[in-house]
Amino acid sequence: MKKILAIIGLLAVFGLGFWAASWYFRQKAEEEIRSQSTVLLEKVQQVRKLVTVEGNFSELYDETNLRKFTIYVPMPSTWSFSKQAILKVTGKVLVGYDMEKISVTVDSLQRRILIGNLPEPRILSIDHEVEYKNLEESFFNSFTPEDYTRINKNAKAVLRQKAEESRLIDEARKEGNQMLDVMRFMVESAGWQLVVEQHGIEVSVDSLLKN
Repeated sequence: MKKILAIIGLLAVFGLGFWAASWYFRQKAEEEIRSQSTVLLEKVQQVRKLVTVEGNFSELYDETNLRKFTIYVPMPSTWSFSKQAILKVTGKVLVGYDMEKISVTVDSLQRRILIGNLPEPRILSIDHEVEYKNLEESFFNSFTPEDYTRINKNAKAVLRQKAEESRLIDEARKEGNQMLDVMRFMVESAGWQLVVEQHGIEVSVDSLLKN
C-alpha cells in the first residue's frame, strides 16, 4: 500500500512539474511573440545637407484639457472633467544648409568658380524624446492614443520654437561663412577666383563674410 501511495505521489509531483514547465515555456513563448516587430523601408532618398551647428534642449511641457458637460434636468448644471499631462522633452536640433539646389559652375577660361543658389541656414532635423512625469485624468475625460500622438507632436513643435528663438541660426550662418572662407582660400591658392551669385548678381565672398 505504501509503495502504491509513493508511486501516486511521484506521478503527482511529476505531473505538477510538467504542467508548471509547460505553463512557463508557454508564457515565455507568448512574451517573445509580443516583442516582435516588423520594420519596412518605405523610401530611399538622397540627402545633400550640411550640418554646421547642433543644439541640445530640455523643456517641461504641461498640457491641460478641460471637458464640460451640462445637464438640464431638473435644472441646468455644468460639470467639468479635466486631464493633465506633464512631461519632460529633451531633444537634439541640427541646423545647417540644404544643399539640394546649390549650383557650381567652373569657368576654366577665366579661372573662376561660380557658386549659385547659396541657401540660408535652417533647422534640418529635430530628434526628441518624451518622458511622462505625471498623467492625471477623469472618468469622463481620459487619455486616448490620439492624445498621446498629439502631445508628442506638440512637444516637438515646442522644441522647434525654442530653437528658432535661440541663436542657433546665427551660429550656423557664422560656421557656414567660415567654411566659405576656407573654400575661397583653397581656390585662390590654386590661382583661381571664387564668386558667389545671389539673385542673379555676382557678389564677392568678402561681402558675405561681413553678415
